[in-house]
This record gives sequence, C-alpha cells and structure tokens, in this order.
Amino acid sequence: MLAAFLVVLGTAVYLVEKHQLLSNVNHGLHVQAGRIEAGFIAGGLDRIIAVSDTAPSAYTVSVTDATGETSRNTAINQSSARAALIEGTDMRTVSAPGGPLRVLSERISPTLVLQVARSLEPEEEALDHLLYVLLLGGGAAIVIAAIGGWFLAGKALAPVQQAFERQNVFVADASHELRTPLAVIRANAEFLQDREPASEEASEIVSETDRLSSLVDSLLAVARGDQNGAVTYDELDLGAVVEGSAVSMRSLAAERGIALDISATPELRVRGSREQLRQLVVILIDNALRYTGTGGRVEVDVAGRDGSAVMAVTDTGIGIPREALGHVFERFYRADEARNRDSGGAGLGLAIAEKLVEEHGGRIAAESTPGEGSTFTVTLPLVR
Repeated sequence: MLAAFLVVLGTAVYLVEKHQLLSNVNHGLHVQAGRIEAGFIAGGLDRIIAVSDTAPSAYTVSVTDATGETSRNTAINQSSARAALIEGTDMRTVSAPGGPLRVLSERISPTLVLQVARSLEPEEEALDHLLYVLLLGGGAAIVIAAIGGWFLAGKALAPVQQAFERQNVFVADASHELRTPLAVIRANAEFLQDREPASEEASEIVSETDRLSSLVDSLLAVARGDQNGAVTYDELDLGAVVEGSAVSMRSLAAERGIALDISATPELRVRGSREQLRQLVVILIDNALRYTGTGGRVEVDVAGRDGSAVMAVTDTGIGIPREALGHVFERFYRADEARNRDSGGAGLGLAIAEKLVEEHGGRIAAESTPGEGSTFTVTLPLVR
C-alpha cells in the first residue's frame, strides 16, 4: 500500500511539475511573440525584423510567407506554420538535432506566419533530475518502511505465535494424558460387557470410548503436525506402503459390507515417513468407508504420472455437496452435522491428511458428485 501510494504521489508530482514547466515555456513564447507582433503592427516587416533581433538568445524567431518562401530566415517548422495559416495559431513540441523544441506559430497577416521557438532541454534536465530524486527517495522510503513493518509485525505477532505454541503444547499434553483413562474406561466397559452381553449401557460406553479415543488421536496428530517436529524421511515404495496400510481396513470394510479394492504399481519410490504415509492412507480409506453404504465399493489406485506418484481413493458413497467441496480440508468442518455425528467424524481427518501431504511436498485434491461418490487424489514427487 505504501509503494502504491508513493507511485501515485510521485507520478502526480512529476506530472504537475512537467505541466508547470511547460506552462512557463508557453508563457515566455507568447510574451516574445506578442512583443514581435506589436513591432510588426507599428512598423511593418522592417520593424518586426529589428524587434526580433533583440529577442533573448534562448529564443529562435522566424517569419515565413504563405508561399513557403522566407522573408526573414528558414521556417522553424513547416507543419506548424501551415497549421497557423489555417487556424491562426499553433503550439507544439517538435524534434530537433539539439533536442526538443517548443514552437509557437501565429498568423500575423494573411500571408505571414511568425514562429518563436525555445529549446526544452533545460526543462528535460530538470524533469530527469526530479525523476531521479523521486525514484531514489521513494525506493529508500519503501525499503525503510518494509524493514520497519517487518520489525513491528514481528513484535505484534510474537504474542499470537506464543499463544498458538502454548495451545499446541496444551492439546498435545492433554491428548496424551487422556489416553490412559480412556483405556481404563474401555477395559472396564468390556469387562462389564463380558459379564452382561445384553447390556446396552456397556455397549454404548465401549462405542463412545472408541469415538473419544479416535478424537484424541486426531487432536494429538494435529498438535504434532503444528509443532513440526523432526521426522525421519526414507526412500519408500508407495505401493507397498498403501497395500500394507490397507490390510487393517479390509476387515472393517467387510464388516460394513463394502468392497475394498487395492491396485498399486510397484516400485514407485517416494521420500517420506512410513508412519505418516500409513496414517494418510488409513485416513482416506476410513473417510471413504464412513460415507459409503452397504454394497458400495472403495477403490485405491496407485500409479505413476508425469514424474509423480498419484494415489486416488474413490468411493461410491453419498458424495459431497458442491458448496462444501472447498472446505473439506478445514479443521472441524463438517458439511452435514447430523450425518457426521452419526458416523463419529470430528472434522479433523482430512485436515490431518492435507497437512501430511504438504509435509511430503505433495498436494491433495477432492472431486465429488453428490449421490454418486467422491475421489481424493494425492500427488507426491517421485525420487529422481
């Protein structure tokens, strides 16, 4: 904004100064032309020649007749002289060997044209100097403002950054501490369920404990991702990672009556964390299974394309509304609150997936047709 302001201000100053300098030149030309024309009226052509000889050295004077022949000397500019014969007066800037000239042509009789000219070289030099000062001063001001803005912004955002860091530490610590009591609650609930298999209360405790454990794991993953801790990256076969990660999801798919097909091209080498890539695959497959009904199909395809490894997870589920498609990777975003509560989703899985993909230098995209299904595509760079 400061740079734009300085550009507008500098342009305005330059144009105003240019206009003022040109106005001063025009005024001087009119003064000299008026003085010489007055001599012509008083004493004819001889008098005009005598008066023009006394003009300041900065001005050049010419008197030309209508036939193009010269009564005093050669015309300064024939085009301007012809225009003055027709219009009565003409003012223009013309090119000359010594630099640009400002020429005033006035018709002083039906057949004579008076031309007075002055070089614009002093004005051009003044404008060049002004432009240099504006560029130098404006550039220095922008640099100083940028340094000052960066310093002040850092000072202003430091408390915010510290607050985010403390929040991430708190979420990570709280999530970690919640794991133990949740495990105890689930163990006791399973014990009660074994004692009383028909107990709906015990079954509900187990179900809700699993849901809360999933949420705690997601929060912990988000906190760890925001902390950007050191992660060891190795050269991995993406297809093997996907097939190994999908093994644990096959039983879940079979339990829900959903076909899970895996197709992976071998030896697609990527650099990454095996654990993080496994988590990415589980999140995408689990997301597809959540919103695909019994009898549906989920397909995972891994192939090479244009120097990248591409993993596509496609389902035949309920799809995503068009207005929600651009928000699916936002934290805690849920397009349909009731639907997501029923499925146990917390709105964190896809946000974590996007974070994991970005950490591996890739990109993730979603495509969907409501009622027909969705496709999530992950593109990762291959090892050269």
